Amino acid sequence: MSVVSHFTFDCIPQIYAKSEPINLPNMNYALPLLLSILLMASCRTRVDSPRSMNPAAATRQKAIDEIREADQNFSILSEKQGMAKAFTTYAANDVIKLNDGAAPTVGFDSLRAQMSRLPANGPVLTWQVLKADAAQSGELGYTFGQWMLSKKDDAGKRTTQYGVYMTVWKRQRNGLWRFVLDGGNNTPEPK
Repeated sequence: MSVVSHFTFDCIPQIYAKSEPINLPNMNYALPLLLSILLMASCRTRVDSPRSMNPAAATRQKAIDEIREADQNFSILSEKQGMAKAFTTYAANDVIKLNDGAAPTVGFDSLRAQMSRLPANGPVLTWQVLKADAAQSGELGYTFGQWMLSKKDDAGKRTTQYGVYMTVWKRQRNGLWRFVLDGGNNTPEPK
């Protein structure tokens, strides 16, 4: 059985000479359906892509993505070709490397000299980025994460140390990201 509602539109001037009520189908199901559609449309989630952001936010997000990628590639290079190669590849000329229990290493030449003292088959340092952020200008940012240093002791037994790190990255004139400050400390093994 179909129920028909009768509506008259008294506020609208009548175009036709006939003044009959307009017959519309039952609105009992239409209103909840319309409200549901409006609610779903307003609650949809949106993933911010650089195209949907304002220009400053897009610049910042692009820098964050690039810094995260540079940090991950830095770790991969350290694992595959050693710490010396990785640190000298990704360091800026004005680098400062904080050393646990020792004075910082200041400048690229000092860092290269420090890294050259590492044994060829020395410790293997890898890390994982947990957080990356950047200035809105897209010129400076940082990464924070966990590191793992694996090495053999004098008896040939492999030991592992764990820690956290913080690296400050600066976009160079050539557009590449290089670290200007790096440091970390030991922590208990992550669980």
